[in-house]
Amino acid sequence: MKQVATFNRARLIFMVVICLTYREVQGQYGQVAGAWNITYQDGGNEQQLTISNDIQYVDLVIHNVDLTSGADFYFEVHASDPKLASIEKRIERSELTGTPASWQGPVPVQTRHFGFTSIYVTLNTSDGANAERSPDDLTLIIARRDRLDEKIFAYTASALLLLMFLNLGGVLDLERLKAIMLRPIAVTIGFCTSYILMPVLAIAIGYCFLAKHQELHLALFFTALSPSGGLANICAIFLKGNVNLSIATTTINSLMSLAIFPLWILILVRTIFTNTELDVPFLDLAGSALALVCAIALGMLARIFLPKTTAYIFRFLKPFCACVSLGLIAMTVGINAFAFKELTGMIYLAALFLPICGYFLSYGIAKLLRCSAADALTISVETSVLNMTVPIMLLQHCFDEVRADMTLIVPITAALNSLAMMIVIYTVRRIFGWNKNLDGDAFASKVELISFDEHIKEEIIVSHISYQNEKTAL
Repeated sequence: MKQVATFNRARLIFMVVICLTYREVQGQYGQVAGAWNITYQDGGNEQQLTISNDIQYVDLVIHNVDLTSGADFYFEVHASDPKLASIEKRIERSELTGTPASWQGPVPVQTRHFGFTSIYVTLNTSDGANAERSPDDLTLIIARRDRLDEKIFAYTASALLLLMFLNLGGVLDLERLKAIMLRPIAVTIGFCTSYILMPVLAIAIGYCFLAKHQELHLALFFTALSPSGGLANICAIFLKGNVNLSIATTTINSLMSLAIFPLWILILVRTIFTNTELDVPFLDLAGSALALVCAIALGMLARIFLPKTTAYIFRFLKPFCACVSLGLIAMTVGINAFAFKELTGMIYLAALFLPICGYFLSYGIAKLLRCSAADALTISVETSVLNMTVPIMLLQHCFDEVRADMTLIVPITAALNSLAMMIVIYTVRRIFGWNKNLDGDAFASKVELISFDEHIKEEIIVSHISYQNEKTAL
């Protein structure tokens, strides 16, 4: 019985193989209409469309068709990814002309989402007995339309960032800053954790979660390499860190990015991203760094020559900078909301582990090198609070529009995760009573960020004394 069962199983497998082989031979390319193929009418191998509710057209050519077989067939045009574009076009044999026969004309395309897809053509016999696919596919690039609000956002965000750094410059303690620069141990640690630890982490995490997607891996690396920006300074204020060290580290890292970015890109092109052409937008980076330095310098001058003005800055620094930072994040996410359609579990995990690992490793390194608690906290915040503006600029400079749009989700998600991590840390510190000044000189002048004017305080004290006297008299 076992031998019969084994024989029947073997016969069944053999019949399946024969059927599949017969079906493959039956649909073999070139049997019905010769070695036909497709091209775009302009002769290229790719064409770009934009996302639109209107029907757009692609000029397609089917050529080198052999009509001598006498078989009744027709062609159908397809898009390989229906989520990006849909195509419904049928071309009858009677529409072909010439010897060898060919057809050329517009093919209607309904675009749905940005990205890359391909156009291919199938040849089908009327009896359904045979089907062939074109040997070559054509690349269809679907891009987003240029929107005015993105350009308006870029200028608005730049202005708000400069205003925020102007305010931060106004709260710098020059004596404290001088001491930091004369003994730059903490600044050096912050520089090394930002430009050595974080890029290495991004490469390692990228290999774990994004190894099959080189563009996303590069986007994660750019996110780790970019200087933290003003959001890290605001987080340092809320977490009672060393604000002078935070601003000094942000400024130095922004200036040093002009040298560090080309060095890292040279290493990457020769080792990891060998098939990717990378370039550094020197003018954009230099302009951003120069604007940051000028804004901070103006704030420092205002503190020296307009002390009353800086007193108001102290009073409203925390809510103002928090509102500006959250507003910029909200605008960036809103403008690039389309990118969230590209979010996957692997992208989210990579964007989650990068700030978390960066925070704890940089804090541990700072403590091992005997930094104070306030300085270690500040260094870890500067390292792990991720910037989304600079990596977006780098991606748009290195990639074409569509590839840049497909990778924007990485810096956006990583920056949001780093902000969420700061909120969790702040909440935990407040609940357990840990959110206190760890270093009495860390924040210049020891002035409350939201306080009353001196004359208002005096009026309150006088009123309180009068009330106590009246109460005693009664």
